[in-house]
Amino acid sequence: MRQIQKRHEPHRLTQFRAAYQSDPNFNYDLIDASLRKEIRQALMAEQRGLCAYTGRRIDEDSCHIEHLKPQKHCLKGEDVSYSNMVACVPAPNAPDLPYGARKKNSWPDPKIPAQAALFVSPLQEGCEERFSFTLNGEIGASNPEDRSAKETISHLRLCHDQLTQLRKAAIDNTLGVHGKGPASLDLSAARRRLAGLVRAESNTDPLEPFCFVLKQALEKHIKRLEAIRRNKKEQL
Repeated sequence: MRQIQKRHEPHRLTQFRAAYQSDPNFNYDLIDASLRKEIRQALMAEQRGLCAYTGRRIDEDSCHIEHLKPQKHCLKGEDVSYSNMVACVPAPNAPDLPYGARKKNSWPDPKIPAQAALFVSPLQEGCEERFSFTLNGEIGASNPEDRSAKETISHLRLCHDQLTQLRKAAIDNTLGVHGKGPASLDLSAARRRLAGLVRAESNTDPLEPFCFVLKQALEKHIKRLEAIRRNKKEQL
């Protein structure tokens, strides 16, 4: 999960709320298809082309508008608040995935304070550092005592094997050199690759899928190679 910096909402959404806020049926269902498309485009841009929960690549045809506070629990106007919206896989009419937004469903329930506090939102500062990934793509809480990270992983099924394998494939592709096998990237190349991912954060172009996972993988790979280099020097 990568932290999302919210930007200004689409002007048409602002106009929509002004026009319909007195309507007794004022809610998300009143937003027409063209405005929903505009909202998705705005969300994709601020998320740099990544699903808010999984880190998978998204485009206009492969994502839906997800409500951080579930629609079931929204008060009047909350389900049309841009600050409550992110873009996630899958597309609205696509088959459900065994992980991600659809599995989150109506969790957490804000009426249960202890439950509401267990959701790690992609809007929360430092959310990225709360999850750790192995070189096999497995996810866990960075702090074993971080119950919220663990519950978020569980409710969003971020540990599902299909998603784990997607992360592993991205890691293998990053750390491996064609013809040399997995984890064959040398130290200099690994440092350059990591620096490239860090630099990418400073612009507005689409990010690489699972970039937050790849950064951790490269950092671990670099530490391992540096340790090997130190050990060789000590043996001389």
